Amino acid sequence: MEEILTTVTADEAVADTVVDDSDASAAEAVPKKKKRKPINQQKLQDNLWGWIFCLPLIIGTVWFVYSAFVMAVMLSFSNYDMSQGKMLGDVLTHLADNVYSEEIFITDPITGRQSPTGNFTYEPFHWYVKAFTWVAPNTEGLHEMGCYLFNTVFYMIGIPIGMILSMFFAVCMSRDIKGGNVFRVLYYIPCVASTISVVYTFKIMFDNAGVINQLLGSDLQWMNAKSGLRWQDVFGMETASGAFLTNPYWCQGIISKLVVVIMSVWKGLGGTIILYVAGLSGVNAATKEAAEIDGANGWQIFWKVTMPDLYPTIFYNIVTSVIGGMQIYMEPVLLFGEGINTSGYVSLVYEYGLHGQAVESPGKNPSAGAAYGMILAVMIFVLTLFQFWLDSRKKD
Repeated sequence: MEEILTTVTADEAVADTVVDDSDASAAEAVPKKKKRKPINQQKLQDNLWGWIFCLPLIIGTVWFVYSAFVMAVMLSFSNYDMSQGKMLGDVLTHLADNVYSEEIFITDPITGRQSPTGNFTYEPFHWYVKAFTWVAPNTEGLHEMGCYLFNTVFYMIGIPIGMILSMFFAVCMSRDIKGGNVFRVLYYIPCVASTISVVYTFKIMFDNAGVINQLLGSDLQWMNAKSGLRWQDVFGMETASGAFLTNPYWCQGIISKLVVVIMSVWKGLGGTIILYVAGLSGVNAATKEAAEIDGANGWQIFWKVTMPDLYPTIFYNIVTSVIGGMQIYMEPVLLFGEGINTSGYVSLVYEYGLHGQAVESPGKNPSAGAAYGMILAVMIFVLTLFQFWLDSRKKD
């Protein structure tokens, strides 16, 4: 009897264990309800204040950058008359029909002609076509946009010059030399000086009777960008042929543009040197010591060790310098005023869109200025993409 009771008890225990295991498995199969984390009031308040402080910047960027960009794109495919304060042509109809006609009795701002019916036709790509076909006056057939673009590219000669000089000074400053602290103060003075004061100083230096002409023993008209000085006048040639020798744009224009290049390099050295000094401080000292132990000289260490570690800084400086160089405007205008001999490409946007002194588009015409602005934006975008493409190939 006792054996039977013992067997029954053991069976019940086994059954209870099986039931408990099945209950445990079922409990594990049912997903546990995630507990909601308590809201961190302090973190929520910090995030809220963060968004409040960022809101003015976000609104300003969206309104003054992105919205303005979209409006400029639409404006470039239309014809906005500033005198009437209205669009002479709807952009959507303009793009869909490829031609837009508006019956108004005014002078055509594009061709300058009048019509008794006031029926003028505008093509959506009119301003872009004109930008690539307009010829500058009094330049013996030179293309207008090409001249302004050449001026901009010429000023960008200062970018590699500034890079090399700033690299040299940064390497010198990274060494223990006497008077290093004094030099670190002096090199940054041009950066804190106002552009107006720098321009005024260079005007005095490059004047006909200025210190530069006295040092060179010449009488070059550096600051007279609108004069008719030709290469034959500079070199004293009696006769000359060819547009490069006889056209003032290629002589007086280049002489005056050199002043802008020199001033831009001098004024921009300080900021670039700071970036290079910071980059040099991050160069791996252990690698340099290993190279010295292996017998590498200073030049080999610079090219094989320092330059690879400094590449991110160099790439950043090149990209930002190219973007800024393509948008140069203030320096040549302050030095010489508006003019085809010295003004950068951005001057076309101002001349056509706001100033109203454009030759083939008299009167303020924002649509023409917007078209020139879009062309500049595309050029900067393509150049930046090309630089990043070269960077990606180097990393691969």
